[in-house]
Amino acid sequence: MDRRPLLRPARRGGLALSVALLAALPPLAAQQPAPVQPPTVDHVEIRRNSVFDADEASFFLLRAVNALHVTTREYVIRRELLLRAGTPWDSARAAESARNLRRLGVFRSVRVDSVRTDSGLVARVETRDGWSTRPDFRFRSTGGELDYTLALIEDNLLGTASQASVVYRSNPDRTTTVFGFRQPRLVAGRIGLNARWDNRSDGERLAVLVNQPFFRLESRNAWGLTAESRDERILRFGDGLELPVDSVFRRYGLLRADLAHALRASTAGYLRVGVAAQLRRDDVLPGPPLQGRPGVEQTTGAIGGWLEWRRARFDTVTGYNALSRTEDLDLSDVVRVGTWLAPAGLGYDATGIGPEFLVQTGARFGSGFARAAVYGNGVFTSAGLDSGSVQLQGTVAWLPGSRHLLVLHGTVGALERPIPGSEYDLGLGAGPRGFRQHAFTGDRMIFTTAEYRYALARDFLKVAEVGLAAFFDHGGAWYDGQGARTGWDAGIGLRLGASRAPDLEANRLDLVYRSGNDRESAGWVFVVAKGFAFASGLRGGQ
Repeated sequence: MDRRPLLRPARRGGLALSVALLAALPPLAAQQPAPVQPPTVDHVEIRRNSVFDADEASFFLLRAVNALHVTTREYVIRRELLLRAGTPWDSARAAESARNLRRLGVFRSVRVDSVRTDSGLVARVETRDGWSTRPDFRFRSTGGELDYTLALIEDNLLGTASQASVVYRSNPDRTTTVFGFRQPRLVAGRIGLNARWDNRSDGERLAVLVNQPFFRLESRNAWGLTAESRDERILRFGDGLELPVDSVFRRYGLLRADLAHALRASTAGYLRVGVAAQLRRDDVLPGPPLQGRPGVEQTTGAIGGWLEWRRARFDTVTGYNALSRTEDLDLSDVVRVGTWLAPAGLGYDATGIGPEFLVQTGARFGSGFARAAVYGNGVFTSAGLDSGSVQLQGTVAWLPGSRHLLVLHGTVGALERPIPGSEYDLGLGAGPRGFRQHAFTGDRMIFTTAEYRYALARDFLKVAEVGLAAFFDHGGAWYDGQGARTGWDAGIGLRLGASRAPDLEANRLDLVYRSGNDRESAGWVFVVAKGFAFASGLRGGQ
């Protein structure tokens, strides 16, 4: 008698149960290891250094500089940090902390790193102050024209990262004395104040801003209150003439409130939305040679809103603005759109809609980088475009070695019915460097420049950066309907910077050959200015 069937059901049942249990388990290859948790910060260590390190200050003059300088206070550094004891180490927040510190404009060097010790992971922050007290004398000269500035500026008042300044400026149009104060964290470490008074030989300006900005990428809220007053004479130039073609007197007052919130925010970027409202008084009265003609007196109100998206992408670069120091590089993708509503019931002749936009991006390539941006705005009524502007600009920089730099930059722009004084105005340090002030004016503009620079010494005698440069500029401005008015120049120059100051831009002393045009003859001129020819922006276009 065959008894094997009596045993088989039990075995088959056990096998089936085993197969079912195995099938219910995930494959071994699909099982993911537990994510590795970043180490926890045990404490934050701050190391503050004066202008000269202890091993450098062997000479008594260097020791005297350190003795006179008030080193940045620890609480000023600590409030900019995004790392805290007891929280996980985050390299993105460490990098943003370093950017926050460099943005204060008081350090020549910042380093944020992690160090393992017997007690655990330490977040180490090391700063080196720049010499912040600047009895400043600078001037821009093109041929026989001179624009000079005398200033006493303290960028780090009593070590608090507050800026106080007194500036006297003289140019061919007017003289101006400026008093200023800026502290972005004046009240409770969050509310800032920025105030400025310009006392001009032909008028005055006063502007005050109280605000709480977005202090970091992850900030959720921001607000601001602005008050501005102007009583000034505006000179208008054209056709490259040295004397103004006309002038206007402007009395201007502005009250504005802004409120913004981040719908999404992280170290990778954000999505922010904001609203604004303003009340403006703007009276424009003709001056010589049209003095006595009727002017325009207007009080208006407007409301607006905007949306801004950013995909954060930051890097650092050494030897760009400054010949030797490291600075932050913003290569983020940014898109901003907004609109203003200007109702006829709030003082305007007709209801208008004012759209505005900004798109910018950047990228690294090998040993260089590129950045580009386009922005524009306008006011539309039932009759069509009332006024507006659009501008496109791009910069490419190549740093093939620690001492070499090649920079290419281009800007084009157009204005429609600009308000008096906001026309493009190139010359004497803005645009082609070899041309005098107001050489090119109008509502259409183009400017291109190329510069190669070689750093001869990056910390000469522990105080100076020295370099040589060769350059070429081409550009101009003109009014729509007229022929394009442009010019070019080329030359060589000396670059001088202060290696122990927080200011990054180098002074330039250039020997320039200027091409001739309908107003200026060709020839050699000597030009003194600061920074790249495009660094301070082009006058007008606002």
